[in-house]
Amino acid sequence: RLGVRQLKWELEDLAFRCLDPETYQNLSRQLDTKRVDREVYIANVVRLLREELASAGIAGEVAGRPKHIYSIWRKMQSKGVGLEEMSDVRAVRVLVSDIKSCYAVLGLVHNLWTPIVREFDDYIAKPKVNDYRSLHTAVAGPGGEVLEVQIRTHDMHHHAELGVAAHWRYREAARGDSA
Repeated sequence: RLGVRQLKWELEDLAFRCLDPETYQNLSRQLDTKRVDREVYIANVVRLLREELASAGIAGEVAGRPKHIYSIWRKMQSKGVGLEEMSDVRAVRVLVSDIKSCYAVLGLVHNLWTPIVREFDDYIAKPKVNDYRSLHTAVAGPGGEVLEVQIRTHDMHHHAELGVAAHWRYREAARGDSA
């Protein structure tokens, strides 16, 4: 809500490293790359996808970032899986204007990299109960690294982002805190 998401992630990683250094170091070694290396990887993927969209004549925005170590660990704990089963350690999101373009981008992504079949969800054709809509796919990206790609329209993204904001607003209003 205050625009300090990056600070939150950094503090979580620092606290995790201090409070559980053994687990932190083990996970860090398993990731096999430093955060800076993951950020460079994502930047290269974003650049490549932007070039592919332009050459296909698809107007869209591409953004991404590597998942932070604490976030990875927390998801591993909640799902009861190991790092090898995580498909979103590296992720990018593509925003386009319409549904037809979503599926066109999916085709481009699957043409660039080998899809991981068990890691595909079409939440456009079958939205989640909360009306979340997006395409999620995982591919063996550059260098064979697993890469998650989310594809949605600007409207879908707006809905996903405001859904969270509306939730906290609703909960605070329910407690009588109208400010």
